[in-house]
Amino acid sequence: MQYGQIVFILFIAFLLYYAVLIVMDIQKAKAAQLAEQDNHAEEEIDISDEAQTFKPIKISRDEPGKTQEPSENNEEDEAGQKPQSPSEQPFHRPGYREAIMTDGILVEDIIGAIDRLAETGTCDLGTLIFTCENAR
Repeated sequence: MQYGQIVFILFIAFLLYYAVLIVMDIQKAKAAQLAEQDNHAEEEIDISDEAQTFKPIKISRDEPGKTQEPSENNEEDEAGQKPQSPSEQPFHRPGYREAIMTDGILVEDIIGAIDRLAETGTCDLGTLIFTCENAR
C-alpha cells in the first residue's frame, strides 16, 4: 500500500466515524424528547382515605406561669427581699424562651477544669469525659 491509499482509507474511516456519531446524537435527542413528554404526564393519586382519617394535633410547649399571685409578692416584701424591677431583669425579645433539656456541661465548669490543667498540669480527664458522656 502506498502512502496516499493509507491516508484515503483513514479519511474514509473518519468520515464514517463522524457520521455514526451524528446519527447517535440525533437518536439520543429524540429519546430525550420522548422521555420528557412522558415525564409531563401526571398520575392521579387518590389520598381520600388518608385525608378522612387525618386528625390534626396541636403541639405546644408547656410554659411556666409568668404571673405571681399578689400574696406571694407580699411575702417576699416582708422577708426583706426586694422584687426585681423591670430594669434589673434581663432583656429578652418577646418570643424568647429559656432552653429546656440542655443536659450539657456548664461552660464555667469546663473553664475551671482548663484552669486547673493550666495551673497544675494535671486534670481529672476521666471525670470530665464521664460527665460529658452522661450529659447526653
